[in-house]
Amino acid sequence: MSDPVSSEVPAPATWPWTTIADDLLRPARLRPGAVLRGLSRVWRTTALYGRDHPVVERQVNDLLQILARLFADRPSLMIFVHEETFFVDNTMLLEESVQLSPLLIRLKKRNILSMTISIGLEPRELRSMVALLSMPEDEVQRRGGALAYLAQHDVRHIVVGSGQPTQVLPRAGFQADPRDAYRAGLRVIDELYFQASKDSALHLHKARIVVNSLIDIFAEHKIGLMGAATIKSYDQDTSHHSVNLCILSLFMASRLQLDRTLTSTLGLAALLHDIGKVRVPLEILNKAGKLTDEEWRIMQRHTVYGAQLLHHLAGHPRLAMVVAFEHHANYDLSGYPSITTKERPHLLARIVQIIDSYDAATSARRIYRRPMAPDEIMRFILKGAGTIYDPVLAKAFVHELGVYPVGTLVVLDDGTLAVVRRPGERDAARPVAGVIDPREKTPSILYELNLEERHERHIVRSVDPIDLGMDVTAFMSLAS
Repeated sequence: MSDPVSSEVPAPATWPWTTIADDLLRPARLRPGAVLRGLSRVWRTTALYGRDHPVVERQVNDLLQILARLFADRPSLMIFVHEETFFVDNTMLLEESVQLSPLLIRLKKRNILSMTISIGLEPRELRSMVALLSMPEDEVQRRGGALAYLAQHDVRHIVVGSGQPTQVLPRAGFQADPRDAYRAGLRVIDELYFQASKDSALHLHKARIVVNSLIDIFAEHKIGLMGAATIKSYDQDTSHHSVNLCILSLFMASRLQLDRTLTSTLGLAALLHDIGKVRVPLEILNKAGKLTDEEWRIMQRHTVYGAQLLHHLAGHPRLAMVVAFEHHANYDLSGYPSITTKERPHLLARIVQIIDSYDAATSARRIYRRPMAPDEIMRFILKGAGTIYDPVLAKAFVHELGVYPVGTLVVLDDGTLAVVRRPGERDAARPVAGVIDPREKTPSILYELNLEERHERHIVRSVDPIDLGMDVTAFMSLAS
């Protein structure tokens, strides 16, 4: 019998809509956060060259053009800061909150928690705002504060406030792009790994912002976050792996009904679980072939190094040290490092180990090892329940993500291709899948098939999109 994929699907080179892998992480239109980026750029350049420099003039004009584009569908926009996070109107801007933290801190120190910019803003008004940001805090106070300073300079199209805007309820009905959260996570983990590599103290403030924001985003954008963490359209690296684990840990926290404090601790621990790898030599960490026995012993030390790097943490975050140390110990303590003082690894370490196994197995693309199919690693996890993995947590993980997680490319019983769009609510092996036609010039979902309702239909097997030259992210943003 002929293979349904090879007989029905044309060669990858004929697919006109194969997209660039990073499109998952690249926004397509002007983001509201562009105004914050522009403001930060003008402020920094002014501090460097002075307010009358031609470069500053050009950047002021660039920022005015950005505002003009944003004003095309609104008379004004409101920027406000809530819980160390930037919002523009009702859109959370997590990436800008992390990347532009000096601007956020400077606004807060001047007691500016909200700022409304309206149509008609003049260049001189914008320069006055930048001057306000540039002057020392005590000088702002001597001039009566931010609001008084702007009034003295006849700034009418920028109104600042020291409290939360009453017409906006932060974290209630807000919009957030899961890709934005993902990018913010990548920035944070890269910074932390750099700090660790220099033996500097780890500054976890931004990491806490990202984790807590992800918890809030999870409630509104669960499937979008799942897609960001489970779709493997890029070559795996440590940063992506750490962010994936942080996101997937929220699904387990939800499944286990952990409270917010423990959920936040789990997310932080997942983000930091592999930080000890900064002390593993790069020639071992990045080796294309199999490791020798000696190299493997050195690699295993990353759990000890991680605990050493995180030993200074206090309170609940201190559990991140425990997770870094125990996440390869195995449920029956047959793994590494050797643990003889307890019967089981900590609960959070057992959770992270399962997620770590899933993400590492489905992402590794080394010469000597192909990635496992999502359903293959899910079955491996269930097989290892009771020895390698906690049996209760293993079943919970598979049920939460599904045997075929979001973004998995599958072959159905009639030979057609489909992309998993949502996990099944009752049966982990029967998700909701979007049937696709690779011959179409533009990626589209022909129809959705709920396999829990259509019992006569079933999945034959999963397919690696890389083998077919596909980028399944093209389908995940399409409306259901």
